[in-house]
Amino acid sequence: MGAAIDRWRVRKTRRQGSIRGGIVNLRQKSVSGRIYRLMLDAAERQGFDRAKITRDIGIDEADIAASDARVSGDKHVVMLKLAETCMSRGSPPEGEVLHCLLSFPELAGVVCNSPTLRDALRNYVEYRDLIGNVDWLVMHEQGDEVAFEYVLEGEGRNASSALGNFALIASVARLYDARLRVRDAGITDARMSTVPALSDALSGKVQLDQARNRMVLQSSALDRAFEVYNAPLSKIHVHAAHDMLQRIREQGRFSPTVERCLRDVLRDQVDAIEPKSLQALVCERLALTRWTLQRKLAAERKTFSDVLTQTRIDEARTLLAHTPMSISEISERVGFASTTAFTRFFTRACGAPPARYRGRQRASG
Repeated sequence: MGAAIDRWRVRKTRRQGSIRGGIVNLRQKSVSGRIYRLMLDAAERQGFDRAKITRDIGIDEADIAASDARVSGDKHVVMLKLAETCMSRGSPPEGEVLHCLLSFPELAGVVCNSPTLRDALRNYVEYRDLIGNVDWLVMHEQGDEVAFEYVLEGEGRNASSALGNFALIASVARLYDARLRVRDAGITDARMSTVPALSDALSGKVQLDQARNRMVLQSSALDRAFEVYNAPLSKIHVHAAHDMLQRIREQGRFSPTVERCLRDVLRDQVDAIEPKSLQALVCERLALTRWTLQRKLAAERKTFSDVLTQTRIDEARTLLAHTPMSISEISERVGFASTTAFTRFFTRACGAPPARYRGRQRASG
């Protein structure tokens, strides 16, 4: 089992390349704003200045008020470093780890009402992005054992996030099997004086200063039918969790970031730019290699050419409908060397030449 996870780690490291754990990577990841509301409440109860914490992190509480609000991964790492101080003053009460799920009812629905324990564990991994996707959680099944490895993103991180996830997983698993065994629990920290109740939730000793964050659950009831499983309610829970997850993933897509960068580049440049030069400028502004840009777009089944085409169309439509700029000026703005080339491009994409499109927009307005 350990060897299989080791092979996965090697493949993952190769895929991520040199930006693994870097600031650019973390900015493209996110954590639920609900966590921040909880942490700010806890910090305030312990006498910390709530407003100062939000300033230090660089967030506005109004921006994390919505149920699907997210905070970028780089800010999350800052928050975790600040939270170390708060957490050292107190821990979650023993036996209340499951209460964390109250803030994530969509996740609670799919993990606390699954057909079997195995399904519940798989659902936790599948829908954990509802909490956050900054780190990586790997699950490997073999016989009556299920191993979890938690891979931290970002430099200088302690393993409190890993321990918190392990404690929550074990607490959920005990709803299905009270005789569950937790073994080989270990984290990368050399000390864990903070959050001792999370360690207690595992009902066993947690090994410190390990090479990786890992936990193994052992149960003879992995596939036993859950006695209180409610199938009709489960369909509602899965639909709600899937809907929320889709909304979060739409927010976290990479291609809109490229589109925004392209619009900025096009607006900053006076002369027409070749697509290859545009791609180089985008890579420079996003601090990415060309290979990384192409790979991340490919993960969304897009190419740079696809994104550039759509950006040019959207920008041209906006300028035609809402500005007095001439068609030749718009042609330059969206990166074409000639008005003729732009007109052909726009007509193919929109079904009408620019002048006719502008006339229709003004007539309908």
